[in-house]
Amino acid sequence: MTLFTLIVFIAFLAIVFIMVPRVLRVFSGKRLFRIASATVFVADVFVALTAVFGGITVAAGVDKFPPAWLTGTVFSSYLIPGLILTVVVGGSATAAMFATLCERDAGTLFSGVAGGILLGWLVGERLILPSVAFAPQFWWLEAIYVAAGLMMLVPAAAIRWVVHKSPSRQTQARQADWLRE
Repeated sequence: MTLFTLIVFIAFLAIVFIMVPRVLRVFSGKRLFRIASATVFVADVFVALTAVFGGITVAAGVDKFPPAWLTGTVFSSYLIPGLILTVVVGGSATAAMFATLCERDAGTLFSGVAGGILLGWLVGERLILPSVAFAPQFWWLEAIYVAAGLMMLVPAAAIRWVVHKSPSRQTQARQADWLRE
């Protein structure tokens, strides 16, 4: 499992360092605009890799969780939750990652939706699983994923708001200048 984690970490670093310059070209504009876009992209990559590979390990039974945690839920095994994590959470983050590489509007829309899906997954876990499933020593892990979801949702929403609000003609001209800087 440690080797698997190392491979995912190396893939994360490789994707980020290779693709961030492209993201900065897609989201050209003021420095704050570029920082927000890089933040969204890094969170997209992190969630895409960890949700897809984490979901696969859960569905395949590599990550062993007690079956008792599923008592009282609609799930009889971890196969379906693992597939949901892979396809829905990981798939949406993967789509957001590729959309962010291609076009600003699509990237911000997909990233915002994927961030909302991730946060919904985390809330769903809290509502469905018993409290014993959330060991106090792993609070930091959930905090990382809440932060990643917010890093996908908040900057994407801010970029969309700045770009799509309906300003006056004078403000539109200033905004166009702002985006070109």
